[in-house]
Amino acid sequence: MGEGEAECRPAAGENRGLSALVLPPLGCYSCLTLAKPSPKVERASRPEWLVQFGRRLRQARGYAGITQEQLAGGDCNKSFISLLESGRSYPSVETVAALARRAGTSVASLLLDSEALRWETAYNLLHLAWQVDPVERGGEALRLAEMAEAVLPGPPAELSARAMLVRARVAVMTDRLDEGIELADRAAVVARRHQLPGALGRALVLRGVAAKRRGDYRGAVVVLGKALEIMRQARSAHTEDEVWACLSLGAAWGRTGHLARARRSYRRALELATRLKLPRMRGRALTGLALVEWALRHLDQAVDLLEQAYDAFEQIEDLAEMGRVLNNLGLLRREQGLYAEALAVLQRALRLRDRQPDARSRSATLDEIAQVHLAMSRWSEAARFARRAVKDAGASGDRSRLAAAQVTLARALRAQGRWREAVDLLRAAVPALSQLGMHAQALSASAELDLLLCQVGHGEPAGRPAPAGER
Repeated sequence: MGEGEAECRPAAGENRGLSALVLPPLGCYSCLTLAKPSPKVERASRPEWLVQFGRRLRQARGYAGITQEQLAGGDCNKSFISLLESGRSYPSVETVAALARRAGTSVASLLLDSEALRWETAYNLLHLAWQVDPVERGGEALRLAEMAEAVLPGPPAELSARAMLVRARVAVMTDRLDEGIELADRAAVVARRHQLPGALGRALVLRGVAAKRRGDYRGAVVVLGKALEIMRQARSAHTEDEVWACLSLGAAWGRTGHLARARRSYRRALELATRLKLPRMRGRALTGLALVEWALRHLDQAVDLLEQAYDAFEQIEDLAEMGRVLNNLGLLRREQGLYAEALAVLQRALRLRDRQPDARSRSATLDEIAQVHLAMSRWSEAARFARRAVKDAGASGDRSRLAAAQVTLARALRAQGRWREAVDLLRAAVPALSQLGMHAQALSASAELDLLLCQVGHGEPAGRPAPAGER
């Protein structure tokens, strides 16, 4: 290989991709993507970007305090580094990434001037903010959005809209729905004014998700349908945003009883998530399809889809989603009357819950285990797990979960003939369920309470098993 044809390849163990680096927009380095090691470039024909790249590379090497030979890393020669620094040879993208890593800098800092680098950094910060889990790491997402605006003072409309959308997403996904809706609406106004269809579609998706979380499923269907229409018109469909919109639309259609439409939305989400290699969203689409098949009483299909969803979440070790899937699978097995299988699945879910600091989810699994024991007439085991469910629900501060666990424990105690304890639990649960708008559950618990009060008043013998329908 001649002097001008020398090339640099990353050493074993070095990062070969660009995903971990701060990258400029495609237009800023697309010429490098197709560039091959070339003969020495004549001075008169050197493009300005190549000259500036060499200058920045030399400067970065100086800041790092390393020689050309050290920068070469043993897998390319010192003369090639000299050619690059003098702007006399073209690097490939892989070479730029490897040299940036060794010099302790970023690809963007080697390719861009200060002003362009500020823009690039701001947009990369926003990209990272959107990728952060808004529930588990919402604070980090907000800090990244704030940093993006600080890096680029007087930010352009698109950056402002995207920063607002990051804040709206964190608010919506943490159930601060009024705040989330206000921020999404403000972002939508900016997007409409400056003709930013991508930002407008994302704002409407957030609006639809907020409506779904509020229980306004018909409103969610309208807004999410509009969001998908805008994304398709703007050719910004076939993206992660469309998958998210389809998942939310499927859930809203399901809640309004339109199961065929829910199935279509979930299938679209599954198709896109598979094509885009989004395992978490693929798992959620499979879970949604399973719930649709369950509602249609296609129980075997539902079981198969839940098992596929579990496999998808297991690939990325998403313990929370794996636990949710197993919880649903346990419920389904209980409904099929397969109690031993239901217990085995729920015990697996409980082991996953024990590895997470999520008392609410653990309470839900414990509650389901208690209900399976009730169905098997194992009163003491049911009471034991229900007590643990009540304790975890109380620790989580979730009133609805606490009330539900109290009802399960009351049923177990009633089956054991411990009526007065059961009465106390139901007296605490019924008003809580009513206040939380869980009217069907409140009505059922209230009926059980009335029956228990009659039994206590008549002094019926202790230990009489509960009727099968009330277990």
